Amino acid sequence: MELAVITLENTVTNQEISRRIRDLHKKKGQPLAIRFSEELTHIILEAPCLYILNPDQFDDTAVIEGQLRHNHGHYEIHPKSKGKTVNLHLDSELVAELELIRSRVNSKTQSEVIRELFIRGMRAYLAEEEDMSTEPSETKSTQ
Repeated sequence: MELAVITLENTVTNQEISRRIRDLHKKKGQPLAIRFSEELTHIILEAPCLYILNPDQFDDTAVIEGQLRHNHGHYEIHPKSKGKTVNLHLDSELVAELELIRSRVNSKTQSEVIRELFIRGMRAYLAEEEDMSTEPSETKSTQ
Protein backbone atom coordinates (compact mmCIF):
# COMPACT_ATOMS: atom_id res chain seq x y z
CA MET A 1 0.00 0.00 0.00
CA GLU A 2 1.25 3.41 -0.91
CA LEU A 3 1.66 5.89 1.92
CA ALA A 4 1.83 9.65 2.19
CA VAL A 5 4.91 10.71 4.16
CA ILE A 6 6.01 13.84 6.00
CA THR A 7 9.59 14.05 7.23
CA LEU A 8 10.37 16.78 9.78
CA GLU A 9 13.52 17.73 11.64
CA ASN A 10 13.30 16.60 15.25
CA THR A 11 12.81 19.98 16.92
CA VAL A 12 10.50 21.03 19.75
CA THR A 13 8.30 22.95 17.29
CA ASN A 14 8.02 19.97 14.93
CA GLN A 15 7.30 17.64 17.86
CA GLU A 16 4.31 19.85 18.71
CA ILE A 17 3.17 19.83 15.05
CA SER A 18 3.47 16.04 15.05
CA ARG A 19 1.33 15.81 18.19
CA ARG A 20 -1.37 17.96 16.54
CA ILE A 21 -1.32 15.74 13.46
CA ARG A 22 -1.54 12.67 15.72
CA ASP A 23 -4.49 14.16 17.60
CA LEU A 24 -6.28 15.01 14.34
CA HIS A 25 -5.85 11.42 13.16
CA LYS A 26 -7.19 10.10 16.49
CA LYS A 27 -10.17 12.43 16.23
CA LYS A 28 -10.91 11.16 12.71
CA GLY A 29 -10.21 7.54 13.66
CA GLN A 30 -7.58 7.27 10.93
CA PRO A 31 -4.30 5.32 11.12
CA LEU A 32 -1.00 7.13 11.53
CA ALA A 33 2.50 5.76 12.02
CA ILE A 34 5.05 7.98 13.74
CA ARG A 35 8.66 6.92 13.77
CA PHE A 36 12.07 8.48 14.09
CA SER A 37 15.14 8.23 11.87
CA GLU A 38 17.90 5.98 13.14
CA GLU A 39 19.90 8.96 14.41
CA LEU A 40 16.72 10.49 15.96
CA THR A 41 17.26 13.61 13.86
CA HIS A 42 13.97 13.38 11.96
CA ILE A 43 10.33 12.62 12.73
CA ILE A 44 8.61 10.56 10.03
CA LEU A 45 4.80 10.54 9.78
CA GLU A 46 3.21 7.95 7.48
CA ALA A 47 -0.39 7.12 6.64
CA PRO A 48 -2.54 6.10 3.67
CA CYS A 49 -3.88 9.66 3.91
CA LEU A 50 -2.26 12.27 6.16
CA TYR A 51 -4.54 14.91 7.69
CA ILE A 52 -3.09 18.30 8.59
CA LEU A 53 -4.68 21.60 9.58
CA ASN A 54 -2.41 23.95 7.67
CA PRO A 55 0.48 23.22 5.28
CA ASP A 56 2.03 26.62 6.13
CA GLN A 57 2.95 25.28 9.59
CA PHE A 58 5.92 23.42 8.10
CA ASP A 59 9.30 25.06 7.66
CA ASP A 60 11.46 24.84 4.54
CA THR A 61 13.21 21.69 5.74
CA ALA A 62 10.01 19.62 5.84
CA VAL A 63 9.71 17.00 3.11
CA ILE A 64 6.18 16.11 2.02
CA GLU A 65 5.80 13.08 -0.21
CA GLY A 66 2.34 13.11 -1.71
CA GLN A 67 -0.33 15.32 -3.22
CA LEU A 68 -1.86 18.06 -1.07
CA ARG A 69 -5.63 18.58 -1.32
CA HIS A 70 -7.83 21.02 0.59
CA ASN A 71 -10.91 19.51 2.26
CA HIS A 72 -13.48 21.28 4.50
CA GLY A 73 -11.40 22.83 7.29
CA HIS A 74 -8.29 20.68 6.87
CA TYR A 75 -5.83 19.43 4.27
CA GLU A 76 -5.16 15.90 3.13
CA ILE A 77 -1.95 14.50 1.74
CA HIS A 78 -2.56 11.53 -0.54
CA PRO A 79 0.16 9.23 -1.87
CA LYS A 80 1.49 10.02 -5.30
CA SER A 81 -0.12 7.76 -7.84
CA LYS A 82 2.17 5.39 -9.61
CA GLY A 83 1.69 4.14 -13.12
CA LYS A 84 -0.02 0.84 -13.62
CA THR A 85 1.21 -2.01 -15.77
CA VAL A 86 -1.28 -3.00 -18.42
CA ASN A 87 -0.92 -6.06 -20.59
CA LEU A 88 -2.23 -5.52 -24.10
CA HIS A 89 -2.96 -8.42 -26.40
CA LEU A 90 -2.60 -6.98 -29.88
CA ASP A 91 -3.33 -8.83 -33.07
CA SER A 92 -0.50 -9.31 -35.58
CA GLU A 93 -1.60 -6.37 -37.75
CA LEU A 94 -1.48 -3.94 -34.83
CA VAL A 95 1.90 -5.28 -33.72
CA ALA A 96 3.24 -4.77 -37.25
CA GLU A 97 1.87 -1.20 -37.31
CA LEU A 98 3.42 -0.48 -33.93
CA GLU A 99 6.80 -1.82 -35.05
CA LEU A 100 6.60 0.26 -38.25
CA ILE A 101 5.90 3.42 -36.22
CA ARG A 102 8.67 2.56 -33.80
CA SER A 103 11.18 2.03 -36.62
CA ARG A 104 10.43 5.56 -37.88
CA VAL A 105 10.98 7.15 -34.46
CA ASN A 106 14.11 5.37 -33.29
CA SER A 107 14.62 7.77 -30.41
CA LYS A 108 11.45 6.64 -28.61
CA THR A 109 10.74 3.48 -26.66
CA GLN A 110 7.75 1.30 -27.44
CA SER A 111 5.89 2.54 -24.36
CA GLU A 112 6.50 6.18 -25.36
CA VAL A 113 5.13 5.45 -28.83
CA ILE A 114 2.03 3.75 -27.38
CA ARG A 115 1.46 6.63 -24.94
CA GLU A 116 1.72 9.17 -27.75
CA LEU A 117 -0.67 7.13 -29.90
CA PHE A 118 -3.22 6.99 -27.09
CA ILE A 119 -2.97 10.74 -26.50
CA ARG A 120 -3.27 11.58 -30.20
CA GLY A 121 -6.10 9.11 -30.62
CA MET A 122 -8.02 10.57 -27.70
CA ARG A 123 -7.54 14.11 -29.00
CA ALA A 124 -8.76 13.06 -32.45
CA TYR A 125 -11.75 11.28 -30.94
CA LEU A 126 -12.69 14.29 -28.80
CA ALA A 127 -12.31 16.65 -31.78
CA GLU A 128 -14.53 14.35 -33.84
CA GLU A 129 -17.14 14.24 -31.08
CA GLU A 130 -17.05 18.04 -30.83
CA ASP A 131 -17.49 18.39 -34.59
CA MET A 132 -20.46 16.03 -34.52
CA SER A 133 -22.16 18.02 -31.77
CA THR A 134 -21.60 21.42 -33.42
CA GLU A 135 -22.61 20.44 -36.98
CA PRO A 136 -25.79 22.19 -38.03
CA SER A 137 -28.49 19.76 -38.89
CA GLU A 138 -29.25 19.78 -42.57
CA THR A 139 -32.86 20.30 -43.42
CA LYS A 140 -34.18 19.71 -46.85
CA SER A 141 -36.79 22.09 -48.13
CA THR A 142 -39.52 20.65 -50.31
CA GLN A 143 -40.90 22.58 -53.19
